Amino acid sequence: MHYHLYKNAGTSFDHVLRHNFGARHECFDGPYPFFTIDQEQLDRIIMRRPEVVAFSSHQVVLPQPSSLEYRVFAALFLRNPFLRIASIYRFKRGPERGDGVPLGALPPGELPAALADCGLAEPPPFDMTSTGIAARQHDFAGWVAHCLATPAETVHVSNAQTRFLAAPSRSRPLLRRSGTGIEYDLATALRMLAGVELLGRAESFESDVARFGTILADHGLALTLPAQTRHNVTRQDAGSTDAQVTAVLDPLPQALRDRLVRANAQDLALYDRASALISRDHRP
Repeated sequence: MHYHLYKNAGTSFDHVLRHNFGARHECFDGPYPFFTIDQEQLDRIIMRRPEVVAFSSHQVVLPQPSSLEYRVFAALFLRNPFLRIASIYRFKRGPERGDGVPLGALPPGELPAALADCGLAEPPPFDMTSTGIAARQHDFAGWVAHCLATPAETVHVSNAQTRFLAAPSRSRPLLRRSGTGIEYDLATALRMLAGVELLGRAESFESDVARFGTILADHGLALTLPAQTRHNVTRQDAGSTDAQVTAVLDPLPQALRDRLVRANAQDLALYDRASALISRDHRP
């Protein structure tokens, strides 16, 4: 079961699953983005689709269901929180004209020429959420400041991955808002993380998925990497993870940079724990 976290290499992993399992891989979500699919509902889906080997969803929640009829291997990717936030910004902002102006912010009369310059026949679907509108109105620093100052938007830039893992079974995650950001129950998140069999990092996608293959082979399942692994990538950055993080954070004003780091202390701890578990070849 692929627990697809937004902007965490999930589309790339779905491609791996389709490459390996074809029609025996299915993606599903509810009709609204705020839906969640709990363990009992996921059990019903699995039991009614016995021919399917792999499922993917943005809306399923951990822990994975237990059953005497099947075994669920949870697959989950984490990402350095600052690289994830920068990716969300680029995705929400959408494609840009050569001068850096987002296409979604252009007056209608300028859009056809800009589309042609970008090699696009039709306008892409522009994100019309308040987060997307703000991304087109601000540069990265301005957007981060806007999100941290707007309670409804802070969830995008403060410990979002901890939020996903911090919810007890069939419950909402505990949270506390502060002047720094949003804090969740990190202890619960770390326990949940330790129960994920197929744990990966977006920055180490190929090597971590290769490790999945060795784990699944012990249970009679084959998983191999296709020739092309990266899909729905807003930008392919070169350099080490540390270098990429530096490139994201260094241009920010010092006070904003410090606040963003404090606002993601839990996500950093979660990412470091995931890296430690993977380095030890942890297998629940």
